[in-house]
Order: sequence, then C-alpha cells, then structure tokens
Amino acid sequence: MGRVINGANGAISGKVGSVVFCKWKNIDYVRGLPRINRNRKATEEQGKQRSKFGYMQDILGSIVPLVRLGFMNYAPNRTGHNSAMSHNIKHAITETEAGLRVIPENFMISGGILPAPREASISQEGNDFIFKWAYDAINVDRSHAGDRTLLLITDFKESPNYTKSGGFRDQGEDRLTMFREKYRSGTILHGYMAFFATDGSNNSSNSVYVGSIEVK
Repeated sequence: MGRVINGANGAISGKVGSVVFCKWKNIDYVRGLPRINRNRKATEEQGKQRSKFGYMQDILGSIVPLVRLGFMNYAPNRTGHNSAMSHNIKHAITETEAGLRVIPENFMISGGILPAPREASISQEGNDFIFKWAYDAINVDRSHAGDRTLLLITDFKESPNYTKSGGFRDQGEDRLTMFREKYRSGTILHGYMAFFATDGSNNSSNSVYVGSIEVK
C-alpha cells in the first residue's frame, strides 16, 4: 500500500496498483511491477537450488534453537536460522550419484567473532560423548572464560542431540548424553562445538568440526 509523505502535496511512497513509487538520491520516481508468469517452468539450476534448500531445511529444522544462537550476530538484518541456511547451502552440500549429501567438515552450527575452540576432540564413555578442548588462560582465553559451549552430535539422518547452554570455556571439557533409541552401535556420528558469550553481547565463535565417531 502506498503512503503520502508530507501531506496531500507530498511525494507518494510504496506500491499503488501495478506501480511502485520510490526515491533514489533524493529523486522521486515510479516503476512498474514485473509481470509474473506463473506457468513458466523453473530452470535446471533453479530446481537444483530448491532441492538444496529443502534438503538443508530438513537438516536444520531439528536444531533451529541451536543455530539461532550460533549465527545470531553473523549477518545484519538476518535471523540466525537464515544465516545458517545460507552458509550451509553454499558450503556444506554436495551432489552425488545417490543424491544430495552433507560435507561434514564444512557444516557449521555457529559463526562469530569469539575465539573458536582449539584442539577439540570427541570420545565416548558409556552413553556420554566427551568433548575436550585446549584452554590457555594466560595467552588467549582469560577474558572469555565464561563463554558456554554449543554442542551437537548428529548423523544427519535421525534426530540430533545438542545443547545450547553447556559447560564453560575454562572447564576444557563437556559432555552430551546419547539416547540409545536414536543411535545403535556402529552408527557414525559427527561432532560440532562452538562458544557463546554470557556477557549479553550475543556473540559466538565459529563452530569447529570435532570429527566423526562410531557408536560403541
């Protein structure tokens, strides 16, 4: 809907019927709306992009609260979920003869300016997955000791397991409990971790791919 600026004699802004009133460098102008051909078929490239979008939407759909935090400040005027979709569609999907698949090393759950986890590793103890990382209070991490972990384990098929408010950076270790009804012995899982600030800034770190692990 168009609106009149500065009274009845002012400029019009917005859409009126089939035209749009705009301003560029203090010049008022009007342009017509593009004609939409609803019968036009999508190109092959458009079809591929839609397939990638749907594929990644299915993967991120079950971890939306996690990526909303992880990518909260990643890009201005975008939600964390939208930023996660954009990054992972562009960098973490490949086409194979069997169809689309995730590139685990390129998949990310977080992006930001905080120091990322260093020397991260994952192991299994009973029903728990143990995440470990290096903590250097003197040279790097003292001002970020209170950052909390974002953790994810997933096979990109079943419902993933994650936490968006885990242990503190200065602990050097955190864990996720595995649900046996989700993952059977022999399942290959992929681990990811990042840090999220607790100072109210909503800043996060880039996530790191901790590696793959076979369920015992």
